[in-house]
Amino acid sequence: MPRVVINQKFRAVGASRSCAEPSQEALKVAEMFGIGLDETYEVTLYDGLALDVRPGAVVFITGPSGCGTRVLLARLADALGQAWPDGRTVNLAAIDLPPDRAVIDLMHPPLEDALRILSAAGLADAFLLLRTPQELSDGQRYRLRLARAIEMSHLAPGDCTGGGTREGAPWGARPPVYSRGANCVLIADEFCSTLDRLCARAVAYRLRRMANAHGVTVLAASAHDDLVEDLSPDVLIVKHEGDRVEVTYQDPSRGVRP
Repeated sequence: MPRVVINQKFRAVGASRSCAEPSQEALKVAEMFGIGLDETYEVTLYDGLALDVRPGAVVFITGPSGCGTRVLLARLADALGQAWPDGRTVNLAAIDLPPDRAVIDLMHPPLEDALRILSAAGLADAFLLLRTPQELSDGQRYRLRLARAIEMSHLAPGDCTGGGTREGAPWGARPPVYSRGANCVLIADEFCSTLDRLCARAVAYRLRRMANAHGVTVLAASAHDDLVEDLSPDVLIVKHEGDRVEVTYQDPSRGVRP
């Protein structure tokens, strides 16, 4: 894809203007960092950050909470959406899981494809497929969202609906149309942040394998950096405080040159 350059700055206020008299501590902090208490100042998150993200790549953005990883995730997703106007964006957090329907009924037919995707996501137990999402653990629900995201990434636009029934037709009566050639971007903010770390690593490993198998581009962001080995990202972006960013490509021959 074309070279992507990310710039992000914003204006911040040094102190609340409602403060009648700043404390000694506030004055010391302002003096240490050169901030005027009655002024606005410019904060730079990203200054000419150049990235090379190719179709089917896994991108992992990590850094301390509040350092700007979510901003980069959103900007990069927008850039890829413009570069691939015929593609699709699937947000993992926005995938609905109706609480009163069995897991298998949330997937599209044919049954063989549904079972293959669920198994790849780590939901191969037949008893789990007959339960509702509210009966699953947090980790199992996350894997179910992952399976549905991978499935949705290959459905034609008219078939991107919420589950196994469409327009009143019974499950399996109207097979969906699959469009495997289109670029799809799967967005996962706070990736596995709510899971225990062993489960999180298992989900990261599953996502890497599913991305490879289905050619889905993944943009994942998390303050946890313990997922790098299992996720094995093609592009690892580590955001530090200020505007300092480290970008590492799995392929050493890659990189964006000025």
